[in-house]
Amino acid sequence: MPEYWLLMLMHSICAVRPEVARTAEELAGSVAMTIDHVRSTLSELCRGGYVTTVKDERGSPRYYVTGLGIIKVCSLFT
Repeated sequence: MPEYWLLMLMHSICAVRPEVARTAEELAGSVAMTIDHVRSTLSELCRGGYVTTVKDERGSPRYYVTGLGIIKVCSLFT
């Protein structure tokens, strides 16, 4: 599932706290997905509670993995 691929990527690059949150553009640069697909996938992950956002100094959303998202990533390996 593409959303879990993105979730695992975010976890592996340690985007798990607001201080290290990434933009959709930064994430798109790390995966073979269009920016629109990354944004759509991030929306799904946010709805599921696996990812959340913070706003940067320009008001742009930055995304990071929540505690529930970390548990989900760990469960994918068991």
